[in-house]
Amino acid sequence: MEEVISALRTPKAYPHRTTEVKKITTAISHVFLTGDYAYKLCKPVNFGFLDFSNLEKRKKSCEDEIAFNSLISPELYLGLSTINQDESGKITIDGKGNIIEYAVKMKQMDPESTMNNLLRDQKVTTENIVQLAKQIHQFHQKAPEDEEIRSYGKFETVKFNWDENFQQTEKYKDVLIPTETFTNIQQKIHSFLGKKQELINLRVQKKKIKHCHGDFYSSNVFINDDKIHIFDGIVFNKRFPCSDIIAEIAFMAMDLDYHKQESLAKTFIEEYQKLSGDNDIPKLIDFYKCYRAYIRGKIACFTYDDPNLSTEEKEKTKQTAQEYFQLAERYAQHFL
Repeated sequence: MEEVISALRTPKAYPHRTTEVKKITTAISHVFLTGDYAYKLCKPVNFGFLDFSNLEKRKKSCEDEIAFNSLISPELYLGLSTINQDESGKITIDGKGNIIEYAVKMKQMDPESTMNNLLRDQKVTTENIVQLAKQIHQFHQKAPEDEEIRSYGKFETVKFNWDENFQQTEKYKDVLIPTETFTNIQQKIHSFLGKKQELINLRVQKKKIKHCHGDFYSSNVFINDDKIHIFDGIVFNKRFPCSDIIAEIAFMAMDLDYHKQESLAKTFIEEYQKLSGDNDIPKLIDFYKCYRAYIRGKIACFTYDDPNLSTEEKEKTKQTAQEYFQLAERYAQHFL
């Protein structure tokens, strides 16, 4: 993979005009920005919840990502590209020779036009939010849905997910989450689940459990010329994206709250409910917003353990975790 990465850093590896290549690295992928197009490669990793350990698995992940995300933003996802190596050892995208890797080819957007950057600069409008609600609602109408997917919305799975959250954050009590906050949220959740088992299972019967985007928050939305592009939906593990659609919209609403944009969050929920006619939203929205905030806090806890963090990064991560847990506790006070 290192040889491939080195080759793709150079403009001559691409079949189109490219003057500069920028590389972005995430936990599971390498992304190369070339100007007009972006190419996303899976890292050869196996984390248990995802397995990209061989070429065929990486190819399938790319194909699945293209097929699924094309339901949301077909204009962004342009198809599967091959990384080829010829007899001389030259490595190119969609070139000659043996296929040694695969990549998702995408239309490149301005990285600064992600919604989280625009929220930071106070540039997200009510009209943007109305359009966002419309587009995610349209996606939910055609999102995959079958017996297996519905099973992820059953009460037992919802409870399991919460029990896992508490188990995985137990050791961070009085480090990143005050014991009082932890206990308060846990009690509120157990009380809510005890009262709402029938409602949660009824959502399954109503076929409100879909293969959702799964990571629907502002970092995965482009707003460009007032057009909305939702990207990077999860395909590598069904337990993450398969959920009640209320859990999906709760993620975006929570994220808007986190960015101190409560009025936009309220508009988003109201617009989605108007479009969907889903009268269960007020009954479950705070529960799922609490879940999403707690998950973000938990992720910050895991990041906090990274030995490579600088003192400054560690302190910032601690603050982030505390902010999300405070937000989760706030939602827990509002359960119906």
